[in-house]
Amino acid sequence: MTNLYNLLSPVTVKLDDLLLDPNNPRFSELGEELKPIPEARFAEEKVQAVTFEKMKDSRFDVGELRDTIKTIGFLPMDRIVVREWKAQSGDSKKYVVVEGNRRVTALKWLIDLHERAKETFSEGQLSNFTAIECLLLDDARAPESATLVLPGLRHVSGVKEWGPYQKAKAVFALRKSGMGPQEAAQSLGLSTRAANSAYKCYIALENMKSDEEYGEFAEPRMYSYFEEVFKRPSVRGWLDWNDTQERFASDERLKEFYSWIVPAGDETPVAKLPESRSVRELSEIIADENALNILRTPEGSLSRAIARYEVDHPEDWYPKVTAATSALKSLTPDMLRSMDAATLESLQNLGDRIDRALKDRLSLIAAN
Repeated sequence: MTNLYNLLSPVTVKLDDLLLDPNNPRFSELGEELKPIPEARFAEEKVQAVTFEKMKDSRFDVGELRDTIKTIGFLPMDRIVVREWKAQSGDSKKYVVVEGNRRVTALKWLIDLHERAKETFSEGQLSNFTAIECLLLDDARAPESATLVLPGLRHVSGVKEWGPYQKAKAVFALRKSGMGPQEAAQSLGLSTRAANSAYKCYIALENMKSDEEYGEFAEPRMYSYFEEVFKRPSVRGWLDWNDTQERFASDERLKEFYSWIVPAGDETPVAKLPESRSVRELSEIIADENALNILRTPEGSLSRAIARYEVDHPEDWYPKVTAATSALKSLTPDMLRSMDAATLESLQNLGDRIDRALKDRLSLIAAN
């Protein structure tokens, strides 16, 4: 890959001439499917306003950054990286933020508060907030992957980390741009193993998007389900992942898995696997057809399937129950009196789980 150091040069830019990136990878954290906005529309007032409001979301912690800058000033210890906007018009040259959208948002937020008289800053402060020392990326010579590598180095393994989905999307984009697995991982500060796993998870989610029945549900938040699948060899094997084809080969089982992670409809608003960690419990019963058949019924649930599995496999759970019973018997009055809130909550959860298992057992008996 080209040495990026030779493609960056210092430049001072007015805050008004900095365009927030409307296609920021962070926005996938908001649970929406990203539809790329054309470059020519970046400078439109409404496009920038919507981008500004998205960046102010509490999940991005821009409010804290704004307050820090308000208190100590803007210290360009790590310069904001920009590129020239490709649809220049008029006398004022515009720049798109490549790395530093949070900082630019915080600065624009402070200026907005000042203009609305919510805050009052001195001329010195306003100058500090509006004359920004940046690094200009030579976009004409830089490889396309540079706009991923530069923010990726900070956000994949450093300042205000990207979420797993954004990391995976960056790995995927670099791999598809021609980078090998190791080069893509190193470009983003990831281990090759972690990058390869993220790549597979991203592809699995993209494959779900192409499914006619379940594609509309393949949102970024579903990424964590596939993370769990690839961590569980039993589930990954059951779905028959094929590295060469980059897909799960068992179409029938894959459809079934989709049906478990997506709500069945308005009458059943909760999926059979209601959260990604449910895949961990699924991995324990995936090889047991009797348990799976319970899960497959219209009224079936994961807890009922697990209850059936435990009935059929007492050797797997009975020793654990015996050990827990012994541990509870050993609790002294002093230990009970001194328990903290977390310990008490664990005991309550255990009691609730026992009650649910016994109720599920009665339901199973009644069904037979």
